[in-house]
Amino acid sequence: MAVMSLFGSMPSVPADRPENGSPQPSVPIFNTKNKNTPSTVIAKGVRLEGDFKSQGDVLIEGEVVGSISTDSLLTVGNDALLKAGVQASEAVIAGRVEGNLNITNRLEIKGTAKIKGDIVCQTVVVEAGAVLQGNMKSGDGSKAEDNPSAPVSKPNIEQKPSA
Repeated sequence: MAVMSLFGSMPSVPADRPENGSPQPSVPIFNTKNKNTPSTVIAKGVRLEGDFKSQGDVLIEGEVVGSISTDSLLTVGNDALLKAGVQASEAVIAGRVEGNLNITNRLEIKGTAKIKGDIVCQTVVVEAGAVLQGNMKSGDGSKAEDNPSAPVSKPNIEQKPSA
């Protein structure tokens, strides 16, 4: 005998969606403080203009124009567009960014990323295929900051094999 609830049967959740029904991010999120989901999601098709600040992880699949700041992880999906200055503790970039990136710790640039702007970070990982236009400063920059005329040392780049 089949059992049916008062309101009918519940539709099953597609395999590409978690139980809460939100789509999976197009970029894997690394080292998040909250292992389940980011604190804020700017979905595909959403355009945000202005200054955006967050204390938690942020996932951007849509478009941001202005500035974005988070004390945590910023993930920019494959189809996302940021025309914004970025300040974050960590970042994974797979989409387009037009603006300067200031990342306190680790920056991961996926092979699908297109970045036009200056980058400052502690550690950077760049996959083959990424397009970068601008200046990059990575590693301990205290020596270069103490002496502005001194040449900037080579960036601290982790090698990651392309898949």
